[in-house]
Amino acid sequence: MNIRIAFIAAALLLGTAGAQAHDFGPDITKYQQLAASKKLDSKEAIQARLAMERAQGQMDQADIKMLLRIRSLTNAGLRELGEQPAFLSSEYKRLEAALANPKINDPAKVAKAREIFAQLNHEKPVYEALETEAVESMKQALKLIEAAPSK
Repeated sequence: MNIRIAFIAAALLLGTAGAQAHDFGPDITKYQQLAASKKLDSKEAIQARLAMERAQGQMDQADIKMLLRIRSLTNAGLRELGEQPAFLSSEYKRLEAALANPKINDPAKVAKAREIFAQLNHEKPVYEALETEAVESMKQALKLIEAAPSK
């Protein structure tokens, strides 16, 4: 189990560097500063906390589940075409280019890579939508905590 956690942590460190996911650090800092002067048991503050937790959960899901799935699909497609795997920021474009001009002549491998690319085209927008939802949830959390009554 510890090996799995270490693998996920390492993958996240590598993957998030290339994925350019939204950085919630400044938003969380702003939230905490606002929350320090608010009545945290108020309806607005509780709703704000829920929105913030949802945003972080959505981002975690996107980063862990979707990002690793996208990396796996992209790298599998590159391997089918005789290419080396790459970082996420360039994998999609490399796979697309490799499909346009494959280095191999094996029609079965090219067909498999095309299937993988089709699946990737389905997964990638889901990841991007999760990230967008997470950003919106964080914005909502900030609005709600601003509206919470002061102590």
